[in-house]
Parts: sequence; structure tokens; C-alpha cells
Amino acid sequence: MSINPVPAVGNATNTLLTTGGVRTSHARTPEPQGPPTQPNSGPEPRQEIRHQPQTSETSEIVKDEVQVQRDGESNGQIVIRYLDHAGQVILQVPSSQILGLARAIERALEEQATRRSSVSQECELGERRTTDGR
Repeated sequence: MSINPVPAVGNATNTLLTTGGVRTSHARTPEPQGPPTQPNSGPEPRQEIRHQPQTSETSEIVKDEVQVQRDGESNGQIVIRYLDHAGQVILQVPSSQILGLARAIERALEEQATRRSSVSQECELGERRTTDGR
């Protein structure tokens, strides 16, 4: 496999055509450039140092609280509550709506299982009566 030379594109080709195939070198003197300039983003920020007086209020920083508990009403699901300094719930995971939905589903499944077991017991009694002839 052979690779043919690739003709130059642009000014070099035009120079070769006009000079009869002889390439001349024109040395350009680079224009002096200063240091690169950054875009102006406005005035420089002022450095401010603020000293806050140490008082008893700032030394006693109020902290939030995180409680991790097991839900006693459902199947012992873990509940995480984030409380503020006053004891008010900031966030609860899973939410109370999700816990309520889980409890409702659990009750419905228990009721359905109870109904199925009672129906199966009635069927067993009915089969015994028909086989005994009573």
C-alpha cells in the first residue's frame, strides 16, 4: 500500500503556485504581547474580618437532635426523626403517611388471612359432614 503526498491547503499552496513551485520564507516579526488579561469582573472584593464577641449565648450553641427508633405499631420498622432544638419534628424517615399506609396494608393482610383460615376451617367441617353422612 502506498501513500501519496497530500497537497497543502491555503496560503502555502497559493505561494507555491505564484512563485513557480519555490517556497519562500517570509519571516514575520511577532507583535509584542503583554501579559494575558483577565476579563474585568468588577471591583476587587474587600477583605473583612468580623470579630464576634464571645457571649454566653454564642457559647451555648443549640443543636438539633436525631432519634432512631423502632415503630411499635407495625412490624418493628426503623424510624429516624430529625428534631430541632424545641423538639419539633423537622423530618421523619419514613414519613408518617408511609407508616400509616404500611399499618393499613398489614391490617388488611391480617384480616384477609383470618377470613381465609375461617373459610378453610368451614370447608373442612363441611367435608367431614358429607363423608360421615351427618
